[in-house]
Amino acid sequence: MTEENILEVSHLTKIYGREMTVAGRKFGRRVVGARDVSFSVRRGEIFGFLGPNGAGKTTTMRAILDYLHIQEGSVTVFGMDHHRDALEIRERIGYVPGDLALYGNFTGEELIKYFDGFRPVDRDYLRELRSVFRVDLSLKIKAVSTGNRQQVGLMLALASKPDFLILDEPTSGLDPLMAASAHRLFKEFKEEGKTIFLSSHDLAEVQAVCDRIGIIKEGEMILVEEVENLVSKFLQNVRVSFTSEIPDLETLEAIDSVISAEAEDEDTLLLKVKEDINELLRFLTNYELDRLSIEDATLEEIFLQYYE
Repeated sequence: MTEENILEVSHLTKIYGREMTVAGRKFGRRVVGARDVSFSVRRGEIFGFLGPNGAGKTTTMRAILDYLHIQEGSVTVFGMDHHRDALEIRERIGYVPGDLALYGNFTGEELIKYFDGFRPVDRDYLRELRSVFRVDLSLKIKAVSTGNRQQVGLMLALASKPDFLILDEPTSGLDPLMAASAHRLFKEFKEEGKTIFLSSHDLAEVQAVCDRIGIIKEGEMILVEEVENLVSKFLQNVRVSFTSEIPDLETLEAIDSVISAEAEDEDTLLLKVKEDINELLRFLTNYELDRLSIEDATLEEIFLQYYE
């Protein structure tokens, strides 16, 4: 591990199931959960992990925590091997799983006391968490809503102020105000030099809190990039209005950087442009323009572009 990296994943491969061929017939099924996945998470950053259902996000996160066996590759956390040093690593990690399950017959208070026996909570910070989250901790978990159970899960993960948070859909089920409060807590963790690895389907959430993102597709990492660079560099929306002649859409889409072109009305075209926009601008100098505007795409638009 470099001094800057909390997590290093190198060539991680996980295959589920197996196939056998008997007398020319195939039996069983082999499913790739992750294939040659490599990336790192820096100390003091919030790293967003993106991909649709079945892309390999949960497989990778569970492999990091040594909850499943991997066939190839290596994972180090705090410079320690994720399997050999699993217990020591977990003492310094807070984790909210995507399929959060809590003891239904415990109250929230009882759960906090129970978890405190494994990893002491920060009493001052616990008081702050009580003021942020609105869940009634005197109720049994089985009696509260999904959103309130999620709040309890976040409190349990955060209360000890761990060095590294691994969060799988952490704001699932939360209302917008409570989600915003959780985002504030995540940013405060980062400001204290702590590290967060966050998987979410809410791309607005990722764009709001993450410094870098990794995109996984069909078990393979296809991109790791700074959010700021990704939004400003990889995809832009261009609206251009013409005073007279308009170029045809096929000619525009033949330009390497133009992903798509469509007419908004008889005088205005909407273009999606990737990376270098200069080729398009040079082309447009052949026409009389009334107005030109260029805006960065949202992270959602960029994400969808990578999955088309």
